[in-house]
Formats: sequence, C-alpha cells, structure tokens
Amino acid sequence: PELLGICLKHIPALAPNASPKLHIADAIWVWTEPNSMRLKVRLTVRTELQSVKIQQRILVVLVMKFKQCPECNREYTNRTWHAVVQLRQKRNDDGPRKGLVMLEMALARNPQIRKHVLKIDSSRQGFDFYFLSLPDAQKFGSYLARVAPMQIKTTKKLVSTDVKNNTANMKYTVTCDMVPLCRDDLVMVHKSAKGNLSGRLCLVTKMSSVVHFVDASPKRSPTMEGVTGELAPETYYKGGAEKMYKMLSSSRRLTRFVVLDVELCGEHQYGTDDSRTLYEGPSSGVDKFALADVQVAREVDFGVNDDTFRCVTHLGNLLQVGDTVLGYDLVSSVLSGGAEWAMDRCFNSSFVMPDVVLVKKARGTETAEEEANNDEPRPKAKSSGSKRRERQRKREDKKLRELEAAAGRMGFLGDDAQFEQELKNDPDLAEELRMAELQLVTVQEETEPKPQHSTGTDDKT
Repeated sequence: PELLGICLKHIPALAPNASPKLHIADAIWVWTEPNSMRLKVRLTVRTELQSVKIQQRILVVLVMKFKQCPECNREYTNRTWHAVVQLRQKRNDDGPRKGLVMLEMALARNPQIRKHVLKIDSSRQGFDFYFLSLPDAQKFGSYLARVAPMQIKTTKKLVSTDVKNNTANMKYTVTCDMVPLCRDDLVMVHKSAKGNLSGRLCLVTKMSSVVHFVDASPKRSPTMEGVTGELAPETYYKGGAEKMYKMLSSSRRLTRFVVLDVELCGEHQYGTDDSRTLYEGPSSGVDKFALADVQVAREVDFGVNDDTFRCVTHLGNLLQVGDTVLGYDLVSSVLSGGAEWAMDRCFNSSFVMPDVVLVKKARGTETAEEEANNDEPRPKAKSSGSKRRERQRKREDKKLRELEAAAGRMGFLGDDAQFEQELKNDPDLAEELRMAELQLVTVQEETEPKPQHSTGTDDKT
C-alpha cells in the first residue's frame, strides 16, 4: 500500500489542481517482469462532466530510473563551475600570512562549510574555491567575512549567449581581499586617519571581522581608555589602505627579552610583584590588559652587558619579574628608506618613538626550526638492503625539498609549521582559532535552511 500511494502521487492527472478533478474508485497492481523496471497499475477513476458522471478503467505504466543524491551527483559528475571565490591576502613583505593559515585550518575542520565546493586551487597569495552556482559562492564569502576582515567584490564574465532563446552563460568571480595585516604586526597609523589612534604606533592584537589595535607606546595612565581601537575593512580600504596603515615590522622580527621589573601605572595598584594578581583567564578577576612600566633586557645580552630598556606596555597583568617576553627591538633594527620616510610624515609631533615594543609573553622555548635542527641524526646504513632503503629515503627527501621550494615560491614556506608551533605556545592564538571555528559553525546554522522531511523517493516516472 505504501508503494502504491507513492506511485499515485507521481501521476500528474491525479494532482489536486488538475482539471477535471478525478476521483479514484479502485487501484490494483498488474504483474510485470521483476527486472523490467516497470510498474503497472490499473486504475478506476470517476469524474463529472456537464452533470454527467463518467467512470473509466485505465492502465498506467510507471518507469523506474536510477538517480543519485545531490551530494553524490555533485561529487561524481564532471561539471563546469559557474562561480569562483578568490581568497587573497596580499602582503608586500615575507611575513607570515597568519590570517590565511587560520582560515585554512578553520575550513579544514568544518566539512559542512565547504560542502558546496567543487574544487580548491592554491595560488601565490591565497586560494580559489569553485562553486556550481553564484548563491553558494556568495554565501561562502559571507562565511569568511564573519571570521576575518575582508572586502568582497563580485564581477561577471560572459562565456556564451543564445540569441534565439535569449539566454546567456555567465561565470562569476567573488573576490575576497583580506586586510594585509596579521596578529602581532607593528603598524604605523597616519595622523590623518580616523580614530583615536591616528598618528601613533599600533600593535595588532586580534583579527576577527575587524582589526583590533592597541597603542604600542601609550602614555602612563591608570586605565586603558583611549589605548585600544578597532579598524573595519571598509574604513581600511576607503581610507587609503597601506598609505594610512603601513606595516613597520612583522612577527618574524620578534626578539626575546627578560623582564627585570614591572610597575603598574595605576596608583592604587602599586605593590610588590608577589602581591599582584596575574591574568590567567576570565575567572582571574582582573582584566587581561593593564598599563605598566616595564624594564627589560635582551635575552642574548642577559649576563653579558648592562643594556636595559624601559617602556610602557599593555601587558601589565600578564608579566612578572623573570618572565620571557617577545617584542620588537627598535634600537638595533634596520628600517628601509621608505619606512623612515613614512615615519617622518605619519606620526604626530608629540609622538616619541619607543626603544622596545613588547608584544606577548613567551611560553615556548623552541621554534619549529630549532626543533627540526635538534632531531637525532639517522644511523648510517650498513647492509646492502639498508643501503637501498637509505638511497630511497634520500630520493624521497630530495623530492620533498623540491616541493617545499615550490611552496616557498608560492609564498607558503613554513607558514603551517610555524603556525602549529605558535598554537602550542600561545593559548590566546589557539583560543582565537577555536572562536573562528565556532563562528563558522554558527553562521552556517543561521544561514542554512532546516531540512524538511518528505515521503518522496528517488524513483522518477
């Protein structure tokens, strides 16, 4: 009875809006060959025409055809794409593209987000995601815009046209240009830019749908008021992009310092280092950032000379005497001519360039390169079989080095390994990645329609 009911629903003449309206008086099966892929039903229908009741018996033949589900059809059918999302993060220096790597890892851990993606290609400065329709590409672009600051533009190109049927085949390109700033970058904000941090030297603390800044050389104050700011991607691109927000240094130029003294700027917070409460999470009872006057020395010079530096930093509730902190050494760093020329015109007249800019507390002791160099050497091959395996291993290592060189020419050399190492040593960065993954899942649940249960089958009549 269930199969008979399903077959009757696939007969167009029996639809509720069909004219004239037919009433089923009887329906029985007619035997057919099991492998014929045919179903025969003898119907007795009744209707009324011009006040005359008519009843007739007819034979209906239903043809069964195989049909794939949409997921399998999309995966195994050789289709051409109609829309492509070009994700790019264009940086002029060789600094790491943390925003791009974070998006890549967040997308890799969420298969539901990329279920409509037909193919993924890598380019020098990003990725290309191919889609079957423009709405899927635009929805994917909106996913990315909720996680990283970017500018989205849509363009179209005419592929072919049919004048007789008045139709055209179009291909669309959705360009997602990420703001070329990453976490821990040192940025010079032009004095004519909008915001409370104009004409100052700023540090990027977080990347979400907007860029979060903190003053790299704040004035002594008991509060953090006026020290932080946000930059929307629309403001970045409309305000002049790199002319107004020029990057001075990337995280690859960070130097290790040793903390010698910490003194909070708030008058009511003076005290010994042991009596202070450090920030260890939301349940610590103190804010994450607080201004403090810190005295540091380079780790490489510690115990060699007496060179020390004092600076005002936002890491007051994170540091204590004896900690190791990463920062920018602006005394010994060599800047390009363009950076020095921009510094003379970007900053306010009252701005004083600091000697040291502290970025974050160092929790790890080794980098990815140091761990790779500390690996134990492989034993030399002795037997003939071991020699063959050793030669095969050398050939594989050579091929791997060639692939790494190609990846380096594309701009992705070492980014994933360094990012994985930073995730281990930086809980804040790991938390930011986790929040990006949760944000992708939340957006997907908000925009995706809920599945509707139906009694239909994959059989086609």
